[in-house]
Amino acid sequence: MEVFRDIRAVVMDLDDTLISAYRRPDLLWETVCRCFQAQLGALDQEEAVRALTRAGQAFWGDPKRHALGRLNPSEARRIIVADAFEALQGSGWQPPSREVAERMADAFSLQRDRDMRLEPGADALLAHLGRAGYRLALLTNGTGPLQRAKIERFGLTSRFHHIQIEGEVGVGKPDPDAFRQAFEALAVDPATVCVIGDSLEWDIRPARALGCRTVLFDPDRSPGDASHRCETDIHVRTFESLAVCLPGPRGWSLDEV
Repeated sequence: MEVFRDIRAVVMDLDDTLISAYRRPDLLWETVCRCFQAQLGALDQEEAVRALTRAGQAFWGDPKRHALGRLNPSEARRIIVADAFEALQGSGWQPPSREVAERMADAFSLQRDRDMRLEPGADALLAHLGRAGYRLALLTNGTGPLQRAKIERFGLTSRFHHIQIEGEVGVGKPDPDAFRQAFEALAVDPATVCVIGDSLEWDIRPARALGCRTVLFDPDRSPGDASHRCETDIHVRTFESLAVCLPGPRGWSLDEV
């Protein structure tokens, strides 16, 4: 794996990078649908899960809805459930009541929050990067209160020299200005920055366009999947593997932490 040279700063994403937050919604919808089996009546659970997953993909795939939804995820999920059941009704299925639909959306949000966790090796990586002398920034979209609550919950505040949240500064990824603000706060040139994130669209492509080195963090992507290789410098499935490309002055291993 390539070793990055002349890197002075590391900019990291939060959701589904440092913390596992929103992966595999289909599995969580399965859990929700099982819990609401009685309320779903004759509606096939597998069909409901597929409809909810498709509605979620359509919602978050729309830039305008994505911009609004990340400011209020709970309300976004209510819209997603309503969209899914409207599509099912159009296919001949009888959906549950609006009250049940909203309860299902709220159950999804509650369980998603309960399941949220720090990615394995994330704390050790941050400790190493700090000791090695890198300037560190956390760059995340969303509202200030929502993202600050996650940051505090997982004890991340003291790990970073700069924390930048879309709702607090008025600009978010993938807007280049969001990255430029972070670089300015760290007093570094883009060519000396490594950006680590889980999204090609939101993290990797805009960072590369500015001249940064990039690491795509994607635990679910198959090691043999080469579709991303022309778009990121390095792809990792675990934080432990970053020891190779960001070794610091002396090199490191998780055993040292």
